[in-house]
Amino acid sequence: MTAKFTVRQALEAVNGKYCGPEEALDRNVISVTSDSRRAGEGCLFAAIKGERTDGHKYIPAAAEKGAVCCICEEKSDADCPQIIVESTVRALQMLAAWYRRSLDVKVVGITGSVGKTTCKEVVASVLGVKFKVHKTDGNFNNELGLPLTLLSMEPDTQTAVIEMGMSAFGEMELLSSIAKPDMCVITNIGYSHMEILGSQEGIFKAKCEIFEHMEDDAPAFLNGDDAFLRRVNRRNLKFFGFNKDNDLCVREFSDRGFEGTAGVIDANGEELEFTVTIPGRHVIYAVLAAVGVGLELGLTKAEILEGVAAAGTIGGRVNLIKKGGLTVIDDCYNAAPASMKAGLELLSKAEGETVAILGDMGELGPSAPELHAQVGAYAAEKKIGLLIAVGELSEHMYSACVEAGGSAVYFRDKTELTDKLTKLLPKNGAVLVKASHFMEFNKIVEKCIE
Repeated sequence: MTAKFTVRQALEAVNGKYCGPEEALDRNVISVTSDSRRAGEGCLFAAIKGERTDGHKYIPAAAEKGAVCCICEEKSDADCPQIIVESTVRALQMLAAWYRRSLDVKVVGITGSVGKTTCKEVVASVLGVKFKVHKTDGNFNNELGLPLTLLSMEPDTQTAVIEMGMSAFGEMELLSSIAKPDMCVITNIGYSHMEILGSQEGIFKAKCEIFEHMEDDAPAFLNGDDAFLRRVNRRNLKFFGFNKDNDLCVREFSDRGFEGTAGVIDANGEELEFTVTIPGRHVIYAVLAAVGVGLELGLTKAEILEGVAAAGTIGGRVNLIKKGGLTVIDDCYNAAPASMKAGLELLSKAEGETVAILGDMGELGPSAPELHAQVGAYAAEKKIGLLIAVGELSEHMYSACVEAGGSAVYFRDKTELTDKLTKLLPKNGAVLVKASHFMEFNKIVEKCIE
């Protein structure tokens, strides 16, 4: 791996107090981690005090594995150069902001209530046809994850596709100040984090904080089918969506179920015939955004279409797993009302029996019972064979499904379900597994395919 910077440069970037030999200041840092298990030769280890453990306890272990320096809030007795700071997380943010500015890289920031990860994957796939691309790994999209994402870029990275998540006012502004996006995509304004932000209006305002550290004329690609995003007033806006008044719109499309989607996009009068293998009509929004970003960065139509066709998904995000005659739609990483309905729409296209295992959606505020009920009613509308609702809030999902004429069963928690799950699964057909991350439905996926 190529050196990213020296210990001296890190010290200057975070304005900390150095403890260690003078000669160590000129050592090269090739990686940054806050997980001592990933520490290795040439790494900079960041000791973070978390809810479950204190990273300062692992400074000696990181040093033994070859860490050239540690950033920490308290001096350790370990034989390792240390940069002492008031807040390790804040120091990582400062270091990431400095590192991002030091590179000649185009940063594409991606945010929105739902669909961020899929959009990030499709955009990165498109840009990867022409450029060396760095992208957010997993859920590293918050005040700690985003700095670590930026710090994991190689110095010769040409474009970075950075997912940016937030749950409160001020968080997106902070992330934008660190990543300094050259352009951005906002997928939609939904209901996630309503409990904290109070309303969709609040969510809209919080997402728009991304603009605060972008140039006035930096391109912004917004979902033009979203009434909130249509209200954004700034230069160089480019809208995408199904409505024909968007700059990038869908002229026609063919939903191929689990095989993906094909169609024609009109990009400011230019026609592109696309094929994407990620299933679900909602994925077309990500394709539209990727087409816009690709054109902005000078890719040809052929390059863009190659990248769209090659795009895939990741575990927990519309990931199809085959087990005999059963297809498990592993979409368990997170959930919101819109993505729940998108998952049910996809499931409804499956051949054979259909089962939806759905759990609670978090941070929806006072509207949570009604929003869960809407999902249950939608399951009945889509004629899903069986809805398995799990969790306290999901009882509203169960009741609404039954009231709408659907078939449903209810379990208070995963433990209640696990004992009976095998008997509820069809031998041939499809099962959708989806809930908010705190429900840990990855364990349900594991049970389905064991």
